[in-house]
Amino acid sequence: MSWRISQSESRARYLERFDVADAERYHALVGTLDEDDEAAYAADLARVVQWPAGGSLLDAGAGSGALTSVLAGMPGLMVTALEPAPPMLELLRRNSRLRNVATVEGFCDSKDDRKLFGADRFDGIVSRQLSNGLFDPLAAFANWHQWLKRDGAVVVIDGIYGRDAYTGNSREDVDLFPLSSTQSLATVPYLLERAGFRVEAVGWMEAVNRRPKTRTPRYAVVARKGMS
Repeated sequence: MSWRISQSESRARYLERFDVADAERYHALVGTLDEDDEAAYAADLARVVQWPAGGSLLDAGAGSGALTSVLAGMPGLMVTALEPAPPMLELLRRNSRLRNVATVEGFCDSKDDRKLFGADRFDGIVSRQLSNGLFDPLAAFANWHQWLKRDGAVVVIDGIYGRDAYTGNSREDVDLFPLSSTQSLATVPYLLERAGFRVEAVGWMEAVNRRPKTRTPRYAVVARKGMS
């Protein structure tokens, strides 16, 4: 017997968890950011990474579009949102502010997911509260490395969650996902290095963490695809 369920079972459970009604509830509770929250994310991102003019960004695990809205608000960037749950993508597509955002339905943490995008496609890949729910973080980071252009950057944003953060339907996730409740700022950068990235910055989201809506401290890791 394996120590956890299979990735296909985990994915099926995720898709079952976010039917139309559950996606609406998620969107109402945590799937949107107000203007000041978006400004805080934009400020924290600007401190650690700069995107090239006309650059292409991927929002990995976009959900209903909270981070997508931040990225789409940055002038001159082309944004693609990747999300596996159709009801989540539908909510994102309904947002008139995101009408120019391309959407792709799919997961990102299996080698089979690599075919979703060609090599050297994006200047940047950004994720918000995705890494703690990855079944295979190393596979995801390897895919991101493949999808990034030479010298492209990845930004991983997540929270310092404890085991007690997983309740209800998500209770089993804490022992399913390797990064579900890591308490160290070293784990994600270490894994990104193992996937071939050069880590440039690790630290707290200072502006975001001052916002009343932020109940769990957020951190960001910036890593770059090395020049070959």
